[in-house]
Amino acid sequence: MPNLLDQLRDQRATARATGDEILTRAAAEGRDPSPDELTAYQAQVVAEREAADAMEAERDRQLAEVRAMATRGRQPTLSREAADLARQFRSAIYAKNPAPIEVFAEQLPDEWPSDVPEPVYGRAGRVRVHQRDLTKGSATQALGTDVYGTIVQHLVETSSVMRAGATVVTTETGEDLVVPRSTGFVTTNIFGEGVSITESDPTLSTVTLKAFKYSNYFEVSQELANDSPTNLLDFLARQAALSLGLGTTGYGNHLINGAGTTEPRGVLLDAATGVTGPAGTGTTLGTQGTANMGTDALWNLVGSVAEPYAASPSAAFLLRNASDIIVRKLKDTTGQPVNGLTTRGQLLGYPSYIDPFMPAMANTAESIAFGAMDRYFVRIVNGIRFERSDEFRFQNDLIAFRCILRLDGALVDTAAVRSFVNTT
Repeated sequence: MPNLLDQLRDQRATARATGDEILTRAAAEGRDPSPDELTAYQAQVVAEREAADAMEAERDRQLAEVRAMATRGRQPTLSREAADLARQFRSAIYAKNPAPIEVFAEQLPDEWPSDVPEPVYGRAGRVRVHQRDLTKGSATQALGTDVYGTIVQHLVETSSVMRAGATVVTTETGEDLVVPRSTGFVTTNIFGEGVSITESDPTLSTVTLKAFKYSNYFEVSQELANDSPTNLLDFLARQAALSLGLGTTGYGNHLINGAGTTEPRGVLLDAATGVTGPAGTGTTLGTQGTANMGTDALWNLVGSVAEPYAASPSAAFLLRNASDIIVRKLKDTTGQPVNGLTTRGQLLGYPSYIDPFMPAMANTAESIAFGAMDRYFVRIVNGIRFERSDEFRFQNDLIAFRCILRLDGALVDTAAVRSFVNTT
């Protein structure tokens, strides 16, 4: 018997199909919808929205019920958010009906680094051999019988594109998402009395966002799940999420350097060159005080975008840590640090974000980007999924987990972001 969520999902799909049928019928007959048809279509739109709202409410109710069952008779030892995530992850191990677990930044425990707001992926479909399975012995042999209650997470460099202000669009399904955009306005002129007004149409185009599948996989022994520290499963969930964006195959690299087609279109793929450094800026910004070098180069980059982009609340710099250090070390003619460059996280009054996937300063490298970062769109399908299987490694008494994220990205307004290119 279908549950309430399935019924609501069917209601929403029926309302959408009925509404689409009304418009399709009118279009096939080469006419505009009649007033009665428009009224019927609007009713289906309302029904679809009400079904979607009811689905969200039912999901919240089910989650509250699961949390209440998980906490009955127990006192959490972690923060509320961390405890909730721990219970969900533990439930995925012991429950006979696996369910996805959505992890968001605000749910992550306080002891983890706070500068990793997005999940990250490793090689798609990677399966570790049995010798590398996580077992009680391999994970705790150096800890002894009594273990410290918090696992110390090693720090990793991850993408900062979304923190920089990228527009994140979440969809429930993964069909192509077409984003319309304008690339030119109509032309306005002065015309005399009685003179025919010349036609001038806006220039429109589209950007298509797909849903590339990033995923990873790991296994946990029943002994490890039963006997490990209280936050170990939180730690493993966090590790799986972090790994989605690491390395050359993670989405963190692709949001900066992706070539499109088989991966997201990175920021630098569609960002035009704003400033080409003069000779002598092959691996630096050159000498402060020399024309078009040092802070001159940064200001020229700001000036390379149109005023509305430079004035946008999302206007910001993107560069890697090594490049940021080069900027901070610029000295004036008296050997003192340049004003406005001593506070990390800001450049010339604009926010600056450190992203390890921005190219290092080298000849012809696009090492610094500036612009309205909200014009870069990141499309995520249905959040992050954590799923488990008891059967796959049943013979070895192992529990298999996979972490999946479907994502795409593209700069929908190519005039919004410009790059600085080093020159030997």
